[in-house]
Amino acid sequence: MSSKMSVEQMRLFQAYVTKTLEAKEAEEAFRAAADLEGSRDDLNKELLQDIRGILDDPGYRLSGTESVLLAGYIKLLEGEDFTDTKRINILLHYHGRKPSNTTKIVDTLEKKRLMEIHSDGMHAHKTYRLTSAGEQNARDLMSGLVRSGAGDRLSVVD
Repeated sequence: MSSKMSVEQMRLFQAYVTKTLEAKEAEEAFRAAADLEGSRDDLNKELLQDIRGILDDPGYRLSGTESVLLAGYIKLLEGEDFTDTKRINILLHYHGRKPSNTTKIVDTLEKKRLMEIHSDGMHAHKTYRLTSAGEQNARDLMSGLVRSGAGDRLSVVD
């Protein structure tokens, strides 16, 4: 076939093969990225189930700080950038884990650089999110809780 093709036809064929190869590589890269994202979603789903299981189990004696930290982690895993204390309270109340003063706890976590506060002014509504240190602390807390199981234990965060 190549002996019957002109130089121009060979160049066009080469361009065709190059474009086909690039498209195939892009398709494979897309599929790999989609698989990675899917596995990350599966991991987040399992982590969310584990956190909710701990919050639902009264055998885990969590401090208010631990409860708020885990609620902030849930909001992060659910994709919320910033949340407020009302949403944290609703989440914790649903799981039977309402701390006495969520705002005070969030302020304490902010002083420990585990939470970041966003506010548009002195009297504006504040929103919160875990910092990377807070996210790591929540992961460490989950790891400790899973290892220890339900029951009496010392507080991990306070």
